[in-house]
Amino acid sequence: MGKIKAQITVAVVLGILGFMLSYQFKMILKQDKTLNLSNKNGTDVTVEIEQYKKQKKELEGKVNDLQNQIKNYENAAAGKSDATKNLLKELEDTRIFTGSTDVKGPGITIYITPDAKIFGNNVEDHITDKHLVYLVNELKFAGAEAISINDTRILSRTGIRAAGNYILINDEKISPSRRIVIQAIGDKNLLYGDMSFPEVFSDFKGLCDVKFEKSDNILIKKYNKTYKFEYAKPVQ
Repeated sequence: MGKIKAQITVAVVLGILGFMLSYQFKMILKQDKTLNLSNKNGTDVTVEIEQYKKQKKELEGKVNDLQNQIKNYENAAAGKSDATKNLLKELEDTRIFTGSTDVKGPGITIYITPDAKIFGNNVEDHITDKHLVYLVNELKFAGAEAISINDTRILSRTGIRAAGNYILINDEKISPSRRIVIQAIGDKNLLYGDMSFPEVFSDFKGLCDVKFEKSDNILIKKYNKTYKFEYAKPVQ
């Protein structure tokens, strides 16, 4: 009976969290869709964009407050039984895996700076999406538990591909002509050792300068969008 109550408690907490996160992103998307730039001059557009940024920031603040309240409920529920503690530990692990929570810990930071002598927009003159995919795979192979590129969280469903003169990561534009910062949380010695192999950056030579360093305190922000599964369903 105690285990059932614990499961119900956690289910309620999960339901509240999911509802509030979904509500936040629906509001942001709704605001984005209402932004019509066709019949406005530059000044009006700038003012309107700033208003939307302010509203978005306020919504994010409200959601953070709600998440803190949910965290307090979870902590209160965790003290009731060992079963609840285990369920909440699984919940926290799931949040880390799906990127729905900020994480911090030791790891490495990689700085990729384009060669200042290279000019032009030819894709051959810059690193490409394939370079970044390769590095992400190397970091995962070395045991990275969380990865970000220019503060964009990398998840199991993250797509990295070229789009004109940019690289798209989770629909965020990354310019290959500007410095790219990759952060990875994990065993900093293993990650650093993996990046130290000469062949790891062999394809980067002539395109950019690469430096990497260990760190004891890396912060990787959460993924700010919701998951939606339209086709994949759990097997009964």
